[in-house]
Amino acid sequence: MLAAEQPSVRMVPLRKATMQDTTASVSDRGQIRLDVARGQTIRLSQPAKTIFIADPAIADIQTPSNDAAFVFGKKPGRTSFFALDNNQQAIAEYEVIVTQPVKDLREMLRNEVGDYAIQVAYTPNGAVLSGTVPSADVAESAKSITAQFMGQGAIITNKLRVAGALQVNLQVRVAEVARNAAKEFGFNLNATAETGGFRFGLVNGRTAVGPTGQVIRSPTGAGSAFVGFGAGGTNISAVIDALAAEGLVSILAEPNLTAVSGEPASFLAGGEFPIPVAQGLDRFSVEFKRFGVSLEFIPTVLAGEMVSVRVKPEVSDISTHGQVQINGFTIPALATRRADTVVELASGQSFAIGGLIRKGFSTNISAFPWLGDIPVLGALFRSSNFQKDETELVIIVTPYIVRPAISATRVQAPTDRVAPPSDVDRVFLNRVASPPPGRQAPKAKVTRPLQDGFILE
Repeated sequence: MLAAEQPSVRMVPLRKATMQDTTASVSDRGQIRLDVARGQTIRLSQPAKTIFIADPAIADIQTPSNDAAFVFGKKPGRTSFFALDNNQQAIAEYEVIVTQPVKDLREMLRNEVGDYAIQVAYTPNGAVLSGTVPSADVAESAKSITAQFMGQGAIITNKLRVAGALQVNLQVRVAEVARNAAKEFGFNLNATAETGGFRFGLVNGRTAVGPTGQVIRSPTGAGSAFVGFGAGGTNISAVIDALAAEGLVSILAEPNLTAVSGEPASFLAGGEFPIPVAQGLDRFSVEFKRFGVSLEFIPTVLAGEMVSVRVKPEVSDISTHGQVQINGFTIPALATRRADTVVELASGQSFAIGGLIRKGFSTNISAFPWLGDIPVLGALFRSSNFQKDETELVIIVTPYIVRPAISATRVQAPTDRVAPPSDVDRVFLNRVASPPPGRQAPKAKVTRPLQDGFILE
């Protein structure tokens, strides 16, 4: 057992005391709060003969004059400051509380464990930590850092509450623009002649005239110009097909998904189509293949609100190019574009992946042998087809650290703003919908959009 150290008393005489038998009341009382290695000047209401600190190990004084004293902290703790007059009556009594610099400790906690809501309160023998942190590891780290900061023997009371695991909302924007252009120009010639018991003729391109004499439209939808001649057993008909077409398709999908840090999540906006699978002995089973916009990701929240995201977006469409037929079943092909990557970024930052610009064209020329090579007249025996495709695809990913909404009124649904119109709205105001009564959108300002029932941090 170690005996408790008795505090020493340091007395600073100011001038020779003149003993008088009078009673003086204490006019200055209160508390003096100091950080370690910081000081404060005290002005006395009247000159003092003696000024002293009860425990100089906790705080010490300097006396530049008999009516002022400079008190500075040396180590955490509590002690008392006294000032006496010539009659040894107290004219000032202060409780001196010395603590560690709270700003320095908070800055250290912010740098080491993250910018969490941790409050620090000092006690005479240590400190009390309170607030909310995301995990038990963060709480233990905060307690350990505080103990090192306070020094040996300090008592740290840990009242930190551990909240639920952090959740990450991943906002993905899939933007695609596809443009195609087609040009077609062809001659379709049908010439037949009959003499005696013989028939002969020349046919180039597609069938232009049906059995009843009607003009057959081009299977590609091209415009056609028809001319025909018939005399006896001779029939000549020609159809010129011409086509110039352009198409533009824009696709935008914005899947949003929320998952707990470290847990996987997936999303699909599309569908499934059946695929027959042979089982032997003329038996088949059916499997389904997914297509559309799909998303798989695993978020991990790091220190300093950084988020590590393993993300795998995929965009697929049913295509006729590459389809196969098995036992009468037509199985379509899939045009698929996917990306798989791991990135680190702060909450609210964005990155783009899977950016693709693809250009392609095809030109087909069909001609009757030899006749198509004749100068000038050879154009009557040739057909040309030109096809051009351009596609640009960009996938933008943005993770947000989120927490659940406190109230359902903070979250809006599409049905909150849409209701069937009344007869007056429909007939006289030409409205197709009207806001439902009593379910107007909240008027409170929201600095950031709400996603899937969560409020952005």
